[in-house]
Amino acid sequence: MKKLILIVAVLFITNATYSQFFSWGLKAGLSSAKLKFDDFSGAFDASNPLNSSVKFSPSSSKMGFHIGAFTRIKILAIYLQPELYFASSGSEIDINDPALTSLKTVATVKYNKMDIPILVGFKLGPARVNLGPVASMNFSSKSDVVDAYKSAIEDYTNINNFVTWGAQVGAGVDILKKLTVDLRYEFGLSKLGDTIKIGNTNFGTDQRQNIFLLSVGYIF
Repeated sequence: MKKLILIVAVLFITNATYSQFFSWGLKAGLSSAKLKFDDFSGAFDASNPLNSSVKFSPSSSKMGFHIGAFTRIKILAIYLQPELYFASSGSEIDINDPALTSLKTVATVKYNKMDIPILVGFKLGPARVNLGPVASMNFSSKSDVVDAYKSAIEDYTNINNFVTWGAQVGAGVDILKKLTVDLRYEFGLSKLGDTIKIGNTNFGTDQRQNIFLLSVGYIF
């Protein structure tokens, strides 16, 4: 009986000590993303008799979502938090043709990707601050563009780089050691793509996404 009590006590202490250093959880949340690139324009003829100049420029942000898991390794007040989550985000782009004002429109671009942030943070009580790099594996993208321009800019939706890099910085709070809430800002360190094709002309671009993320997680 004494041996059984001793074994149970050792297991309890070991589990309590282990949980102080290592934990894991599930998370989900919303995001607001905006595509960043320099304004540019070019001439093309897309199924119409006029050879005109079309201008693309970043427009408003679009809402998206993310869902996944995280682990946290804590040593005193410092912790390491690797994460893995699926994210769907998007942006809007203004398309303006001065010669064909009736074709002025907004294109919606959507991206589906897997994000892998590796964050280093500092914890003081329930509050936390963290930052670190994030790798994104881009699986697919699509765009909603008016038919008159679709054939001319179809290559725009193709992401040239399967893996892109960014960085995240943010803050969070743990509630009752079980519920975790985070607000972060993510900015791109590498390009989503190198060019946008209009007609037969390739234009150099610096396509990056800037994203605000709000997530809620549960710690097991």
